[in-house]
Amino acid sequence: MTEPQSNESLPHPASLTFEEAFTRLGAMVETLETGNLPLDQAAQMFEQGMALVRRCTQLLDETELRIAEIRENGSAPATAQHDSLAWGDLEMPPPDEEWEPEEELPDGD
Repeated sequence: MTEPQSNESLPHPASLTFEEAFTRLGAMVETLETGNLPLDQAAQMFEQGMALVRRCTQLLDETELRIAEIRENGSAPATAQHDSLAWGDLEMPPPDEEWEPEEELPDGD
């Protein structure tokens, strides 16, 4: 079982990535579902979980907005942070051709 953590030992939700916040939220839900916490600790953990839900929602909303802007404008907004993906390294087929994989994937049998 996951030990409840104090507010001082948890990073502020605004500093977490979506994956970090979602993982922490999952652990909190698991702990709360066991029902082995005193009411005050459960309430505190619920409050922390709600902050993580707000963080996940914020990050999802920002990503949805980015995707909408990319679709609308054909390119990423100037304020978007880009990772190390080099778009020039991607090989795209000409618009008139249908893409075929270079090698066949196994059937899974």
